[in-house]
Amino acid sequence: MRKSGVTVLGAMLLPVFIAGCGGGGGDDGGSNPTPPAPAPTAEGVYGGTLTGSTGSAFEALILESGEIWALYGDDAGSIFQVYGFIQGQGTSNNGSFTASDVRDFGYFPPVSGTLTATYNSTAKTISGSASADGMTVQFSGGPIPGSLYNYNAPASLSAVAGSWQVVSTTAESISINVTASGSVTTSGSGCTSTGSITPRPSGKNVFNVSLTFGPAPCVLPNATARGIAVAYPLSTGQTQLIAAVTDSSRTFGVAVFGIR
Repeated sequence: MRKSGVTVLGAMLLPVFIAGCGGGGGDDGGSNPTPPAPAPTAEGVYGGTLTGSTGSAFEALILESGEIWALYGDDAGSIFQVYGFIQGQGTSNNGSFTASDVRDFGYFPPVSGTLTATYNSTAKTISGSASADGMTVQFSGGPIPGSLYNYNAPASLSAVAGSWQVVSTTAESISINVTASGSVTTSGSGCTSTGSITPRPSGKNVFNVSLTFGPAPCVLPNATARGIAVAYPLSTGQTQLIAAVTDSSRTFGVAVFGIR
């Protein structure tokens, strides 16, 4: 195992009165009812424990659109080591979150699966199960342990600008450089890529990532992959970076992780 906008449409009532001959005209008083507040969704970032997985921990991001990116691995001291991730589109409904089209990118090629969970939007907790390739994994968590991360704060490029040395889910060591304006270059194992990292328009503490890979030996030669990144401060004073991307057909995906 390894991130829904709600629109409220109001209607305007326009009464029309026609005065009879010799009579007076007027309008009836009234007020538009206040539309109900949107139901709380599972949107946010979670971290916790896994049962039945190759890893013992997970970190999951559910975006305002209902898209989910859930990474699984192990907590190793101050760093979260990522083994794989699932990605898909889900729906929130009165404390229940379901996604029927997730793919597990811990496999190559990725395998299809499903995810069901219950969440508490006030306590920011989540629990449930994900199934793929005949295996079911249980998960339970809340705010990311040991992190000072604030999902509702705007993402800042200053948190990711500079150099990073990260490890990928394909076990490669990769050098990443991010400029102050969000341009990205990567290199590792003979593969280079260029792209961008930009704060999401939602104003949440998440980045959109786009990478165009170079020629072979890149696994996705001359193609573009897109996804998300999160950078959050740790109680040690360091910052953890996690990023994951997939191609448009969702047949390839890779995640990276590192601290500095």
